[in-house]
Amino acid sequence: MLGRSEPRPTRLLSRPEPKPTRTLTRSAPSPTRTPHRAESTSTFFRATPTPLPRSPAQPGAAASAAPVQHPTVLPTVASAMPEAPGRVAAPVVEVIDGDTIRVRLGGQTCSVRYIGIDCPETHAPGHPVEWMGPEATEANRRLVEGQTVYLEKDISETDRYGRLLRYVFLADGTFVNAELVRLGYCQVSTYPPDVRYQELFLAMEREAREAGRGLWGPMPAPTAPMAPVCSCTANLYNCDDFATQAQAQACYNYCLSLGAGDVHRLDADHDGRACEALP
Repeated sequence: MLGRSEPRPTRLLSRPEPKPTRTLTRSAPSPTRTPHRAESTSTFFRATPTPLPRSPAQPGAAASAAPVQHPTVLPTVASAMPEAPGRVAAPVVEVIDGDTIRVRLGGQTCSVRYIGIDCPETHAPGHPVEWMGPEATEANRRLVEGQTVYLEKDISETDRYGRLLRYVFLADGTFVNAELVRLGYCQVSTYPPDVRYQELFLAMEREAREAGRGLWGPMPAPTAPMAPVCSCTANLYNCDDFATQAQAQACYNYCLSLGAGDVHRLDADHDGRACEALP
């Protein structure tokens, strides 16, 4: 009788032991999947070098991806090394407007159109200067004038005007395209296949809209029409009729404001500057 009863406790104790083992093996994959999803949320932040080496545990990797969803930190996190593979350094020669610059590249001066954004026009032939256009140009000038920028290509090489299509970064990591949208000077305008940073630009636009910045702020009251500078009824002048480039530009701008466009054909190369050869 005593010999038969001894094995019973042994069998009862051995059965519960595998249960914790099965429970632990089922829950182990869940933290592995979480960081993988966080890494794929944005191509833009994959190249950020500092957070991942510091955190030995996987929960730290998930935490480092969290700022991707916080729009206020995106432009600064965008640093991702300006000299990253595929980016080309180019000194800025001239700022044209809010979304266009000229750079020195390969011994030539090239026009660069920022991908994914659209700023108000200031030099569109036949169109008046748009609201916030000068402010957008000035914001772009403050960011890139005199700087060496780092150009990143998406899919397309140029637009229909022959301008290089590029994302533009500064040496300190500022993502110029995104920063102009965040400040409210440009709207998102993406065209497939060049959509690498579309989600980032949309997040920046939402932030600017919610904050009422720039284009998303209150429009000023209409101003009085410009004082007459010249006649815009027909092609009456050429560059020789003006003593200075400033006079020719004033006539050119006045005719644009009336919707007459470049009626006098003062802007031969269609860059928004009248009679550039004049002093």
